[in-house]
Amino acid sequence: MNKLYNVGGYVRLSVESAAYDSDSVENQKTMLSKFIAVMPGWVETKFYVDDGATGGNFDRAGFQEMISDARNGVINLVLVKDLSRFGRNYLEAGHYLEDVLPSLGCRFVSMDENIDTEGGENDIVPFLNAMNDYYLKNLSDRIRSVLAAKAKAGQKIGRPSYGFRYCKDSNNKLVIDEYSSGIVRRIFDMRKQGVGSYTIAKELNAEGVLPPMLYYLSTVGRDDSHIKTRSWQPSKIIRLLQNEAYIGTAVQFVSKVASYRDKRKVLRPVDEQIRVESAFPAIIDRETWFAVQEVNKKAGERYINRHEPEKPLFSEILFCGDCGIAMNLHRDRHNEQKYGKSYCITYFCRRYSTTAAAECTRHGISEASLVKLLSAQITQMIECIQLDRNAVIQFLTEKLIGNVNADKTARKQELSALQKRIHKLEFTITKLYEDRVAGVLSEDTFKSLIQKNETERQECEKRLAMLESSEQDSTTKLSDIETWVRLINEKATFKDVDRDLLDALIERIEVGESRRVNGVKVRDVRIFYKFVGALPENWGEVISL
Repeated sequence: MNKLYNVGGYVRLSVESAAYDSDSVENQKTMLSKFIAVMPGWVETKFYVDDGATGGNFDRAGFQEMISDARNGVINLVLVKDLSRFGRNYLEAGHYLEDVLPSLGCRFVSMDENIDTEGGENDIVPFLNAMNDYYLKNLSDRIRSVLAAKAKAGQKIGRPSYGFRYCKDSNNKLVIDEYSSGIVRRIFDMRKQGVGSYTIAKELNAEGVLPPMLYYLSTVGRDDSHIKTRSWQPSKIIRLLQNEAYIGTAVQFVSKVASYRDKRKVLRPVDEQIRVESAFPAIIDRETWFAVQEVNKKAGERYINRHEPEKPLFSEILFCGDCGIAMNLHRDRHNEQKYGKSYCITYFCRRYSTTAAAECTRHGISEASLVKLLSAQITQMIECIQLDRNAVIQFLTEKLIGNVNADKTARKQELSALQKRIHKLEFTITKLYEDRVAGVLSEDTFKSLIQKNETERQECEKRLAMLESSEQDSTTKLSDIETWVRLINEKATFKDVDRDLLDALIERIEVGESRRVNGVKVRDVRIFYKFVGALPENWGEVISL
């Protein structure tokens, strides 16, 4: 009897292939549908499409949906026109074909190359993957050469800088945008007078001036709902003031990707950057430009002299509890000698500091308060673990997993029942095929019964996969709890809350806004520990030690 396969057809069309009708999305789908129709036991279940997506990486919406469906048992066979549609990255393609899909019990078939993993490994697959990888590298090199030639000719590559727009007759020629160029001139004039980037950003936000990305999307009529930062930030002001495009100089190829496989950007050496003067019309005169650069230079020197080079104690782990943005640090030098270093350091919401539109509130908290809170909580944890380690583990287990023994017993029983039911359904499906061949069942009755049994089998397999995943998740969390207890024990002799302690134990800290309760000033501070997350403030009392 032929095994029943729920086929997921994967279709990809890269931008460079769009001109070839034979490679179109619809043509690929038609070819795959016809192929599925003539294969015994194959059912066309779903198509996954990535239109205009590169094969250089596998972070594609359609592809990831297909892998997710394979994990959940929706499909158990992936069909493609050829291997290049699947992907052109040799290493990642091999990982999916040799590790991921087989581990999910999912068969892979490439129609054009006659590749089928049902019979085990196929020796030609690595060779074809390598050829596709070479094609991608060659294509990447050719595109880079074309873009470099355009940059050397002074043509703009990518989105125009704020203050410019593309000429209607040419997508490479920039012209001055009347509205945004006025904002650029205003920013340079304010900076020339010594106004700081925070003040400039705050003033623009107060007036409702759209920041560069939102303004660009509004001019081209595109949706901006995905943009998270919707206000001017000081860092954006600083970058704008350093952009030589405003004096007509095109500086391009400033960064590059690590490789055609790795799309992370790295800065190019200055001698590799492409610089063309008088490439664009100037928005700022050179006298103003150099005056502003001098202001920036002096401000930078003052900053270096004023701030210590060491990393702030709570940097990268402290966030606003309401808007979620990272918090800024402020040092009050006037009170340092009087109150001590930690008492002159305050953290507050970055969004509050740069927006006058009341997008958030201050959420100010001193470093000394955070240190005191953490020190007390970690000390309590150490004491609890030393008094009764098993009680702590039991408390954390119930918090993160629930009643492990009861859940485990019920899960084991359900797993056994599901496996038996799946086996029975597979036997029934086999018998239905035999009865159909023997003429015992009519075509309509056969289709109705096979669909009913197959639907139930798929639902059982989904539930089975979910339970197995839950079992693995519970095992991982138990391991995390043991790791956390070990880390706390290792810090049992700590004296000060330093960066090493924070890096070892803390995932993030969220600071709420202060409020008055019965005349007392209070605030919520949520501390998320690595491996176990946030713990209740009275967790030591809950354990009843």
